[in-house]
Amino acid sequence: MNAQKLGICLMPRWIFAFIMPCLLLSLGVSTQAQAAERELVILTTFSREPLLPLVEEFSRRYQGIEVQIIHRRAQSSVQLLNKSYIQNIDLVLSSSPYLMQNLAQSGKLAALPEPMQTPEWLKPYALPMTEHVATIGYSGAGLVWNQDYLKTHQLPEPKQFSDLAKPVYFGHVTMSTPARSGTTQMMVESILAKYGWQKGWEILLRVGANLATASARSFGVSDYIANGQFAVGPTIDSYALILGRKLDYVQFVYDESFTLMPTYVAQIRQNHNDQYAKAFIELLMSSAVQTNMEGNDFAKHSVQDQSLVNERFTRLPMGSIIRREECLNDLFDLAITKQLPQLKDTLLAVLEAKAQFARRPSVLAKIEQIERTVFTMPISEQEVDALAIQIAPNSALSEEQQAESAMLLAEKGHEWQMRLEKQLEQANQELKILLAEEAQ
Repeated sequence: MNAQKLGICLMPRWIFAFIMPCLLLSLGVSTQAQAAERELVILTTFSREPLLPLVEEFSRRYQGIEVQIIHRRAQSSVQLLNKSYIQNIDLVLSSSPYLMQNLAQSGKLAALPEPMQTPEWLKPYALPMTEHVATIGYSGAGLVWNQDYLKTHQLPEPKQFSDLAKPVYFGHVTMSTPARSGTTQMMVESILAKYGWQKGWEILLRVGANLATASARSFGVSDYIANGQFAVGPTIDSYALILGRKLDYVQFVYDESFTLMPTYVAQIRQNHNDQYAKAFIELLMSSAVQTNMEGNDFAKHSVQDQSLVNERFTRLPMGSIIRREECLNDLFDLAITKQLPQLKDTLLAVLEAKAQFARRPSVLAKIEQIERTVFTMPISEQEVDALAIQIAPNSALSEEQQAESAMLLAEKGHEWQMRLEKQLEQANQELKILLAEEAQ
């Protein structure tokens, strides 16, 4: 049968070959767009499990909407959202002021209605720039410990973070690092704000020397302790309280040396109207969720609950700690994480020497001077802040300028590492010489 009689318009093969892929591509794009409209993608620095009750409630209300959770650390999240992947993300949920401020300042967030913004009483602990960020709850921080472990090893119950600097806890402590945990970064900055740079670092270095291990995850601290691997560690309340409900030997105490940590949610600014992103934020702010927030696995204090708040909790200068986050994280890793075996060995040698010469005041005084050197931070706060200003992230910077900033941080980090290693080696050498002299 003649094709023309069937009303089919024949076309040259080259035209058909050109048009057909275009038609298929447009159909694919349309299908993808429709799929995206039925999907909610949440980028978060929290572990997945505590969010499941919230996701389940959302799915119950909005059936047929697929919710995806992507877990990243704060700096990894910034890197991800600086790329084209940002088109695939709808919401960001985090306690990291660094992450939220970075997104807000770079214009990546949609504005939120005023009722969703931070309540006045929580603002001293929250981001200074909040019109693009909703505060849905907050956490306190403190110490979690295993009561059975303490009894077995005859260890005292700790009251505050600085207690973990005592020699009695040597080898019994665990904590995460600020580079791997935004909440740990806030705890470290809290200690520096409360005690000052030098005294704060002395406490951090002494606690570091007492570490059995540095946890790769902030929520791993509570897990390690609940499993009986270690005695005690710093954590936000939510992880400890969840375990404490199930295990009566897991104990927790708030430490007012630490700051309060708001939990933020923000909507990524997109070209289309993301109704489900708005709906999820509204769910988080609803009375149904707020009144039960502390009781479910999310375990945050509601923004309607001021019971934990008092002026004794440490307040942080948000602007400066956000600016210097990357520098401080590197310094912590150089001073503690990467030197952990040497730091522990040095402390053990010092403790043994002090026990050996406990009845020799003149020798003991020299050992204590060496000990002070070990736990002195040789890099000043002014150096760290000056570098932070030089390498401050800026979305307007070209790739070449960003590479230069990364190179500057690497060069300065190498210099800091040399100074830290030299100081520790010098202290060890002085101790060996002193012990050799006294042995004669």
